[in-house]
Amino acid sequence: MFLDKVEPTDQDRCVSDSTQQTSTLSRLKTAALLGFAAGMAYVVFAPSGVHRLSPDAYAIPTEIELQPLRHEALAPRDLAAAFDDAAHRAPSRYALPAGEIDVQAASVMGKKLVQVTGDGTLIEFTLDPMLQRAAQNALEKYKVEYGALVAVRPSTGEVLALAEYARDRPNLRHLALQAEGPAASIFKVISSAALLEYGALRPDDTICVHGGKRKLRTANLRPDARRDRKCETFSQALGSSNNVAFARWADQLLTPAQLQQVSDRFLFNRRLPFLWGVAASQARIPAGSRLGFARSAAGFEGTTLSPLHAALIAATVGNNGKMMAPRLVARASRDGEELYRAEPSVIADVMPADRAKQLAKMMVSTTTTGTGKKFFEKRGKRRLPGVDVGGKTGSLASHDTGLTKHYSWFVANAPVGADGTSDIAVAALVVNGKEWTVKGIVPVRELLDTYFLSKQTGGR
Repeated sequence: MFLDKVEPTDQDRCVSDSTQQTSTLSRLKTAALLGFAAGMAYVVFAPSGVHRLSPDAYAIPTEIELQPLRHEALAPRDLAAAFDDAAHRAPSRYALPAGEIDVQAASVMGKKLVQVTGDGTLIEFTLDPMLQRAAQNALEKYKVEYGALVAVRPSTGEVLALAEYARDRPNLRHLALQAEGPAASIFKVISSAALLEYGALRPDDTICVHGGKRKLRTANLRPDARRDRKCETFSQALGSSNNVAFARWADQLLTPAQLQQVSDRFLFNRRLPFLWGVAASQARIPAGSRLGFARSAAGFEGTTLSPLHAALIAATVGNNGKMMAPRLVARASRDGEELYRAEPSVIADVMPADRAKQLAKMMVSTTTTGTGKKFFEKRGKRRLPGVDVGGKTGSLASHDTGLTKHYSWFVANAPVGADGTSDIAVAALVVNGKEWTVKGIVPVRELLDTYFLSKQTGGR
């Protein structure tokens, strides 16, 4: 959590000569007033407490940290004014009851999703009812083994959709907060950010390679003029998810420490602040293996990712390089009294705006010429005319437990504007067994269809 520390001013500590000459009773009254006012200020500005999740939470860390009521500093002023302001804004200390909050228990009230808890508290979610319904329907329609779909507003961190589905285990919860699956080629977004920064690579720089579609070997890292016939720009290689290109660029232009640093800046290996506990996505970049390092840069090994984090990574690219704290609850009230209101908060300055803009525009190649092209076209025409969609696919199979699991990812920003910013960021992970039902890109595309159709028809 990032709180502004409140320190009393010298004036607050001073006691005037006249006060020193007052009676003992007067001093006691003054001390009581100051103590009461300071206590109220603490109630408002101190961090909220740590809460426990309900027992049925699925594989989630049990301790969570909630956001404070406000993120404003107490300006230097007299304590009487501070007391009046505190009393007006928050008559009592309140912490969100995380264990009681359940999106599935919410109902539509007007254009908002609201849950009423057992004590009558109204929990107003940031979720868009239309997008939440569309996200849930998309997962259920394809009956994936399990999966999650998350949409956020890049500029604020508001979660607009948070859906999950497990075909054979309907009681599994918080799938979007798990980080058990490999990041796969979604990690090429992080590698691209590192190559733009440390490798001085430009979007139109070209490389020629061969092979490496499913495996990477040391031989792939060495240029071969006779066999290197597949030539692509940096932008095109990101769009086509060119494994050898990214492995070779990393080998030639980056160090493991540099890629690790950029990964950490994207908040890998860190717990994300959220209403519920979020498993930390992992990025362990090998420093002692040339091939291992190259494979990590291409997304083959060393990384895991949660769907919520994936959505925030896309949102960061679409928000001038700033990652916002994800927010699911907009406000809480009881008997007409506001108890809690969330405010936007930057949790990481990941990259400068100019590089974020470059990366956002590079990701558009995924849907125009790359691995997502056929999903964003219909009869040879763009499904969303006039809307540039930046995206990244990722796919990797795991056989570690003796069971085959195919992890299929897609992250997207849309529309990618002239300045690289976007209105919505979406991430989906679907896990299939031996039989595939759908790729992760499909539910994302359907959610974007719903979002932009609504905007065109004036539904938003």
